[in-house]
Amino acid sequence: MRNTLAILRKELNVYFTTVIAYAGFGAFAFLMGLLFVASVNRFQQATQYALQQQRPEMLEQLNFNDSIVSPMLSTGIWMFLFFVPFLTMRLFAEEKSGRTFELLMASPVRSIEMVLGKFLSVMFLMLLLCGIPLLFPLILHLYGSGTGGSGVDWPPVWTGILSVFMLGLTFSALGLFFSSLTESQIVAALLTFAALLVGFVLPMMAARLEGDWRAFLEYLAPISHVGRGLEGRLVAHDLVYFGSAILACLFLTHRAVESHRWR
Repeated sequence: MRNTLAILRKELNVYFTTVIAYAGFGAFAFLMGLLFVASVNRFQQATQYALQQQRPEMLEQLNFNDSIVSPMLSTGIWMFLFFVPFLTMRLFAEEKSGRTFELLMASPVRSIEMVLGKFLSVMFLMLLLCGIPLLFPLILHLYGSGTGGSGVDWPPVWTGILSVFMLGLTFSALGLFFSSLTESQIVAALLTFAALLVGFVLPMMAARLEGDWRAFLEYLAPISHVGRGLEGRLVAHDLVYFGSAILACLFLTHRAVESHRWR
């Protein structure tokens, strides 16, 4: 455990003493802010239209969660295509290209401690990254409180953020695995991007199929397991899927790292 924490501190030190973390957080916050503003504008336009048309049933269907929070999160998920490879590409590939990987393998640090330390570092970054969208529902909450009541239903927000966080961890574990396979950070980033892109395309492919193949591809696609969380529902098999995918990627990463001891 001590070695794992040492690697965790070392990785976080690299992230926060360079521009990696700050550039990633800054770009993500900027893009999420644009999505938030666009969602608020659409909500205001829909509200004004309902008022002009004197259609109270439309006003009853409009709410902050469905009109602002959920669209913001579901669109923001696509940013993981670029941010996850950017954050994970260096974890092992940089060690190999800098010839420090051999020193780690010769030190009294077990492979599993190495893998867990690096994964925990990117897990901490993903936690901060997923905390950024929470600022926008908080703004809506404060605004709603100022006008006589909160406009935000918080349970769907928490389940949505949790689902996005689990998706980010799954993608990060996959990126960690690809980084352990190569010395090139560019190759690791491209492999991760390609794998994540396949994950986004699978639901589109499944929509063209029927029967067992459709159900199989829908279950295999990580994106398919986020929608229910964005709707405010936590389903056990979604959590099992994310947990199993993370453990599988960490196991493969451990085997890839451990294989270097026998070369």
